Amino acid sequence: MASRKAQAKKKKKCILCGRLHTGSGDVCASCMGTTASASAARRVAEKVRDRVSSGGENGGFICPYCRIELSWENIKTSEIEVTIYVREKIYFCPSCRAFLGVSSWHTEG
Repeated sequence: MASRKAQAKKKKKCILCGRLHTGSGDVCASCMGTTASASAARRVAEKVRDRVSSGGENGGFICPYCRIELSWENIKTSEIEVTIYVREKIYFCPSCRAFLGVSSWHTEG
């Protein structure tokens, strides 16, 4: 009976590596890094290290929403004046227009 249930489980393709898996999500366990010794902080630190080290001079980061590769040359910005002396620059993805970050600074009056 248990073997029928195992056969009935559908295998899905991992959206990151392309391998087949039987988990409930879209990402396999090896891509998520769910081992007994791995912690969330370590997984995040490793991902950040890998992205930073392979990014090169112009960025090389990835939009967390649509997963296209971004660089400082193709990222979109919108600059607004919050008050007379404070300006903000909003960074967003050129593909899906998702909010990526904001920087704020004071100008001299």
